[in-house]
Amino acid sequence: MKALTLKLKKPLRYDQQKVLFGLLFLAPWLIGFVGIFLYSMIDSVIYSLSNVYFLGPSSAAEVAQYIQTQGIVGTTFYKLGILFEFVGFDNFVYAWNVHSEYRRVLISSMVESLINLPVILIFSLLIATMLNTKFKGNVFARAVFFLPVILASEAVTIALSQAVDLQALMQGDTAGIFGNFELNGLLIESGFPKEIVDFLVSIVNTIFGIISLAGVQILIFLAGLQSIPTHLYEAAKVEGATPYESFWKITIPMVSPHVITVGVFTIVDSFLKSPVTRLIITTKDNQQYGVSSAMAWIYFLAVMLLLGIFTYLANKGAFYYDDER
Repeated sequence: MKALTLKLKKPLRYDQQKVLFGLLFLAPWLIGFVGIFLYSMIDSVIYSLSNVYFLGPSSAAEVAQYIQTQGIVGTTFYKLGILFEFVGFDNFVYAWNVHSEYRRVLISSMVESLINLPVILIFSLLIATMLNTKFKGNVFARAVFFLPVILASEAVTIALSQAVDLQALMQGDTAGIFGNFELNGLLIESGFPKEIVDFLVSIVNTIFGIISLAGVQILIFLAGLQSIPTHLYEAAKVEGATPYESFWKITIPMVSPHVITVGVFTIVDSFLKSPVTRLIITTKDNQQYGVSSAMAWIYFLAVMLLLGIFTYLANKGAFYYDDER
């Protein structure tokens, strides 16, 4: 008994403490997921594999008569006023191959997310590095970059849409302040490949949206920068390292774990605001509940695939300071 008491009083190792605190941090989400979302997700799977008919409270005879009247020949089951006809993966095939818009909108959203991801990561890190320095108006500058997160997105979009001169420059619009100066054509004539020019144009066309989407990411990187031990920079300065060398040898490795957090947030946030979500809701409103659920699951799998690839690649290059001590 004494040995057991001593064993229970033995303090947890550091790695065990990290696991324990991680589970405590996730506990509210796990409780909410199991108590609320898990049941809905199972229902969504059933919907995606079925044709759905809303009958309301009905007796077994009324359900049988409805099945005969509608000519339903597949496997069926009735639950809480809803009749499900099992159709396998027909809804998935219809959503991907037959629906006029879904595949195009989904692929377009994924491509846009892949383009915006590195731009937002680089932009957020550079702005966070700038805001981490001491200068007059530092607090005000941080508030300015976070304002789009606080304000209504539509208001921000309308305000930013007025700043069209840079877009006009890239697209050769003579109505802009740059007159007949067409940067798009100039870059191509200078020998830049058309693919790179098109990529730069697409970035410029979305730069105002990127600024409005980067508020949270800037704060995450800023928190990461402020957590870097100052003695690392002091030691590097004593050794004669330049600010440029300190940035690449200290700052980048130390904030690399935060790249995963920022990247995951950016991907999820971009898909939440994607037109695919609106298309799924529209399909549901048209009472195509099975097709809508199938679209949602294809969407979910696409997001998870993108998140998995990004997390795997980012984690391979991440540096964890605690593991190196």
